[in-house]
Amino acid sequence: MSPARQFVVLNDAPLGDGADEDLLKITQVAQGLAGLIVDSRESAPFTLSVDAAWGMGKSSLLHRLETTLAAEAAVSTVWFNAWTSGKASALEGLIKSVLLGFDRNVIRRVLRSMAKRAHLLGGVRGLVLLAGSFFGLGRVVDEVWQRMSLDAQARNQIKGVLRDAFGAWLAKSGTPGGRLLVVFVDDLDRCASERVVEVCEAIKLYLDVPGIVFVLACDQSALWRAVQESAGVGDPAAAVEYLEKIVQISYRIPAPSPEQALKLVDGYLDRSKTSGLFDKPLKDLIIERSGRNPRRIKRLINSFVLEYHLNRSWDAIGLENLVKVIMLQHFYPAFYRRLTNPRHLGLVTEFLAYKDFRTEVKQGGTVTPADWAALFGSKGLRPPQGGPDELHELEGQLPPEFPALAGDRDFVALLESFGRATESVLEQLQRRPLAVTQVPDDRPPVPLLVRPMASRRSGRVRLPVGEPARSALRGLRILWVDDQPPNNRGLADFLVSSGVQVDIAVGWAEAWEALDRRRPDALLSDFRRGTDDDAGIDDLGSFRREGYDGPVLFFSGKVPGLALQHRIRELRADGPTNDENEVVRWLEELVANRPG
Repeated sequence: MSPARQFVVLNDAPLGDGADEDLLKITQVAQGLAGLIVDSRESAPFTLSVDAAWGMGKSSLLHRLETTLAAEAAVSTVWFNAWTSGKASALEGLIKSVLLGFDRNVIRRVLRSMAKRAHLLGGVRGLVLLAGSFFGLGRVVDEVWQRMSLDAQARNQIKGVLRDAFGAWLAKSGTPGGRLLVVFVDDLDRCASERVVEVCEAIKLYLDVPGIVFVLACDQSALWRAVQESAGVGDPAAAVEYLEKIVQISYRIPAPSPEQALKLVDGYLDRSKTSGLFDKPLKDLIIERSGRNPRRIKRLINSFVLEYHLNRSWDAIGLENLVKVIMLQHFYPAFYRRLTNPRHLGLVTEFLAYKDFRTEVKQGGTVTPADWAALFGSKGLRPPQGGPDELHELEGQLPPEFPALAGDRDFVALLESFGRATESVLEQLQRRPLAVTQVPDDRPPVPLLVRPMASRRSGRVRLPVGEPARSALRGLRILWVDDQPPNNRGLADFLVSSGVQVDIAVGWAEAWEALDRRRPDALLSDFRRGTDDDAGIDDLGSFRREGYDGPVLFFSGKVPGLALQHRIRELRADGPTNDENEVVRWLEELVANRPG
C-alpha cells in the first residue's frame, strides 16, 4: 500500500487566529468599529451588535476588534461567552466578569463600600479582609455575589454598587476623554431563550452605567425569537421595540464577495493540503451551495480528510471522485442516500436518461419511442409517443427530487463528471458508504427580522401605509420558496409585523428540509429558479408526491399559458398573482376557513 497522503483537518478557530491570515479582510472592519467605539466613549453606555448567521464570522470579528481595542491605552476589555459560561445564571456570570475587569484597588474599594451597607450584605465586612489574602479577588467576588443572591433587596441594588465601581474606575483615568470598559458577549444566539433574555436584562437593568460598552455577537433573528418566547413579548413589533432598547447600533456582516469567498476556499484548501483535488468548478460549487459560509466550507473539507483517512480504498477509485461524493452528501443528501442503497444501482443512469428526456420534451423535440423504451419500461410504462402528459406520468414513478435536480445545472455537471468512474463509485458506496456523516446545521429556518410596516413600501404593489397589524394572521406559519428573497422584502416585512412566521427557502433542498421538519400552514412560491422557468412547479410536484397537502399560492408576475394553468390546478395550487394585497387576502381567507 502506498503511503497515505497527508491531508490535515481544519479547526473551528475564528478567522485570523493562529495560523489564519485575514482571509476575509476583517481587520479594516475591526479598525473602523474600534474607532467608532473609542470616539463615542462619552456616549457610553451603549451596545453594539455584530449581526450574522451561524458560521459567518461573528467571533472572528470580535476577536480582531478586541485585539485592536487592546492597543488603546484607556480601553480595557472583558470577554464573556454566554454559551460556555457554565450552569450559573447569565446575570451572575456577566456581572462577575465585569467586576473582575477592574483593577484590584477598585474592587477593594467596592467591597468596602458594600461592607458599609450592612442592611444589604450583613457580614460582608469579613470578606474585605479576604481581598488581600491568598484566596484572591476572584474568590471574593464569588462570595459577594453569593450573599447578594440570597437577598432580593440586595440584588435590586446591584446597579448602585456597580455605579460606584465604575465611578471609582473612571476617576483614576489620566487619559483625555476618560477610560472605557468594552465587554464582548459571544455566542449569545446559541443560548436558550431564557439565557438570552437574562443577558439582555443584565445589560439594561444592572450594567447600564457610564464608561461601559457592550459588543454582542448574535444572529438578531435568534434574539428576536428569544424575546418573543421568554420575555413576555408576543407581538413582533413589540419584540423589535424591546431589542431597540438593548441594542443602539448594529453591524451586519455581509456575505463574502465571490472573490473573497474564492480566496477563503483557496486558503482552507492550502491549509488542509487538499488544493490539488479541487478544480475551479468544484470551488464554485462549494462557494455557492455553502452560502459562502466559512464554517460550512470547513466542514466539507474536513469530511473529505476524515473519510480518506478512514478508507484508503479511494486511492484506487480516484480522490477527485471522493471529493465529488462528499459534495453530493453535503449538498444533495437525498440523492446521496439513494446512491448507497443496493436497490438503486442504476440510479445515475436512470437520472441522466430522465434528464435528457425532460430536456427533449421541454424544448419541443421529436420523441422517438425506441430511444426511451428502456427508461419507460423500467417503470412499467409504455414507450412515449410524444403526448403532453407522458413526462408527468414518468415523473410520478421517479424519486420526487428528480425534477428539481434535472433543472440544477451544477448537480447535472457534478454527476456527469464521474464519467467512466461512475460504476466504480457506485459499487464502492454500496459496499462501504461514507463513514463520516453530514452534521446538519444546528439551527432551523428562522423568521425574517424586520421592523413593523410604517413608511416602508412594497417592491410591486403598495400595501396600506401605517395599517395596524392584522391580528387574524397572528400565529400563521408560511414557507416562502424563492431564489431571490430580497425581491419580496416589503411583503415579508408586512407579514411578520402582522404576526406571521415567515421561513425562507431559496431552493428545493432547503424547502424540502423545512417541510420535513415542521409543516407550515401554507406555502408561497415563484416559478423560476436561475434559468429554469418551471422549477417552482416541479418542486411542488415533488412536495405533493411526498405527502405535502397544504395550500399553495404562486406569487409571480409571470402570465401563465394554458399548459401552466393546467399544471397549477392539477397540483391544487392558487395563483399566480403579483398583487401583494391579494396574497394577504388569500392568507386571511385561509385562516377564516380553518376547521373550528
